[in-house]
Amino acid sequence: MTTTAEVTLTGRVSSGRRALADVTLTLTDRVGAQVARARTGADGTFRLGSLAPGNYVLIVSRAGFQPHATVVALEAEPVAPLDVTLEPATSVRGVVRDRHSGQPVATAAVTAVGPGGDVIASTVSDPDGGYRITGIDAGEITLVAATPGADPAAAVVPLGSGREHEVDLVLDTHSTLTGTVTADGRPVAGLALELRDLSGRRVAGTVTGADGTYRFDRLTAGQYTLTNATARPAVAPIAAGVDSADLVLERP
Repeated sequence: MTTTAEVTLTGRVSSGRRALADVTLTLTDRVGAQVARARTGADGTFRLGSLAPGNYVLIVSRAGFQPHATVVALEAEPVAPLDVTLEPATSVRGVVRDRHSGQPVATAAVTAVGPGGDVIASTVSDPDGGYRITGIDAGEITLVAATPGADPAAAVVPLGSGREHEVDLVLDTHSTLTGTVTADGRPVAGLALELRDLSGRRVAGTVTGADGTYRFDRLTAGQYTLTNATARPAVAPIAAGVDSADLVLERP
């Protein structure tokens, strides 16, 4: 009488460089019947013994990670250890917006930083300001949004296993306003200018250059009024989104 030798399947489950404990491994035959079951130890290793040679399906699962299934062919001993990698299932999505206008911010870099300060993942916001980062394997992350012309924004996000989190990020975007001050078609140099918001509050001041030009930097989105401090001041309303405006003075 011939006895079929039994074989043992061993291996290790990890995610990135980290061994995963408490991972469930289920071995089924080709018609789906369960043959064996095990869990990984603290070092991520597992052992499924007393198996008959043949082809099986190994199902690997743990909360917070994408499940993995693979076909394994078990022949006579020894069987080479099997390395399995699980991808995290936790993800974060949201919209990047401008704080003042409420408009979405496209092409903003969104970065997820882990507790140790390492970058876990990054993406770029869509034209509608939306972003989504997947495959996060951390209990807590710091999300950072950055784009030219805005102050970076950061938010600490506690994460739960296997869930999608929604986090909107708000940026203080800035713009530049430039133009030229003239009188009788000639540039006016050394003229003091003021920029005021809709409530009349002075938000910035500058002086025209030798060629009559001026420049205001790091302005938040909104409507403004440009005026000069003279006996006969000229006033120019600045609509939201406008980045250039000329001021024409009347000669006394």
